[in-house]
Amino acid sequence: MLPRQEGPSRMRLLSAHQPVYLPGLILFSKIALSDVFVLLPDVQFQRHSWQQRNRVRNGKEAIFLSVPVRKSGDLARTIRQTEIAQEPWRKKHLTTLKQVYGKRPFFEAYFPQVEALIEADYASLADLDTALIRHLCEVLELETAILDSASLPHEGEAQDRLVSLCHAANADGYISNVGAAAYVDEAGFAAAGLTHLWQAFTPPVYDQGKPFLSNLSVLDALFNLGPATADLVRASGHVTSDLDEAQRALEG
Repeated sequence: MLPRQEGPSRMRLLSAHQPVYLPGLILFSKIALSDVFVLLPDVQFQRHSWQQRNRVRNGKEAIFLSVPVRKSGDLARTIRQTEIAQEPWRKKHLTTLKQVYGKRPFFEAYFPQVEALIEADYASLADLDTALIRHLCEVLELETAILDSASLPHEGEAQDRLVSLCHAANADGYISNVGAAAYVDEAGFAAAGLTHLWQAFTPPVYDQGKPFLSNLSVLDALFNLGPATADLVRASGHVTSDLDEAQRALEG
């Protein structure tokens, strides 16, 4: 395990991720481990992905809340270029959240701001996702700098883009999640003068008032735990140079 270092000599760590809708705890854990978190809205949009949906509790099961998008013949469009469809999805999402979580201890403390953000108009799906992620980072009191990739000079694709973003942000290292293992070239990061680390995330179990369901939106934890969610996020992960360790953590 490599705990996050303190003091002027510690590494400056960057992570990046595409904008996703109402993310789960795992993303906020990675943000908490990072000094800089870069949103990548200019990656390709993928239908029926986390970019436009996430899971919340519905009784004994989990259901998806999905944001409909306008159809396009451009299969290579980015998340930033993807427009939200003019369908009554907002009312459905908000009504579902009220029905499912309305009686949970901290619903009234957090729902009004989430409601206002979901009801607002956005130029693209990326703008909706980004607004919610930024707000949730504030609620969780994460001090990580949240940047749009467009605000940093960078070039290349895939890992080359990540290396370029690290250099632009004066980062010494990059954090990957286990899901990227098949695509990461650790030697390539080292050759670029960067330390590569893995996010070791242990999915936490917490009081939901009912038998526990995993892999839900962070809203589930906030409505159930309130301010304690911030500590939960910070305690659920660390960085490591050992991929096997990171995989074991994720498997619990």
